[in-house]
Amino acid sequence: MISVCTLDEFKKHVRSTFKRAEAGKEAEEPIHKLYFPDEDTLFGTLSRKRMELLRYLKKHGPLSIRQLAAQLDRAYANVHDDVKQLLQLELVVKNEEEKLVVPWDEINIAVSLAA
Repeated sequence: MISVCTLDEFKKHVRSTFKRAEAGKEAEEPIHKLYFPDEDTLFGTLSRKRMELLRYLKKHGPLSIRQLAAQLDRAYANVHDDVKQLLQLELVVKNEEEKLVVPWDEINIAVSLAA
């Protein structure tokens, strides 16, 4: 789940999660969540090229960065930079052989239309 929210909204979500745990309540289904402060940051980070890379890697992985760059017909340096960012976000991970894979079947992006 990828969301745009303010820092205060993010802190509220974290506090709520801790309160549930302290109260001994059953945890929510594990979901990998990413939060971005605004839409420009979100769509700058998940650019069209990075989304294309994610889709291709999900379908054709596991691959090395070099293989991925060659198959996408993109410059190695650009793919390397994209993969580095996606690894930090854990949208891409490395398997036992250090090849890149996408562990997710889908990415849900939520952007509130009401301020």
